[in-house]
Amino acid sequence: MLMLSAAQIYPLMRQRSQSLGRHYQLEQLLRQTTFAIGKDIRRAGFCNGTCEGKSVIIGNAAGEAASSCILVIYDLNRNGKWDKPGTAESEYFGYRLRQGGIEVQRGAGDCSSLGWEKFLDPAEVNVTRFVVTEVAASGSGRLYSLQLDASWSKNPFIHRQVTEMIAGHVL
Repeated sequence: MLMLSAAQIYPLMRQRSQSLGRHYQLEQLLRQTTFAIGKDIRRAGFCNGTCEGKSVIIGNAAGEAASSCILVIYDLNRNGKWDKPGTAESEYFGYRLRQGGIEVQRGAGDCSSLGWEKFLDPAEVNVTRFVVTEVAASGSGRLYSLQLDASWSKNPFIHRQVTEMIAGHVL
């Protein structure tokens, strides 16, 4: 009788364990993504000389939600200026939501330009929300909120949401 009960419970326990594992994997993937984007946001505005202009531009690609694209600019090669889009060493870095996926581009001049690459595999992950907002600005820097919601493409019932607060560079 005990063996029969155990045999009935085991498949249910295995199914729940796999579901928890998939939730955890998705959460880790989203946290890695927000960490990578956050790293660039923290660098935004760095200049080893005299740089002019906005170091963070928040917008959206055509047909996407407001604030679903961010362009960050910083002096990566430490030459004292922000190299413009269209140059070999452009220091403009963009992240955007596009058709259920996160895309990335070095040298992005705006959120609707061409040449973006997939950051997450859309066959694996469906991003339902990517929003970046400036929460506060003070003499000590800027604070940004980055929200990322996604589900597994093959199992949309496994859904996660990650929100990070990111302190930006003073400019």
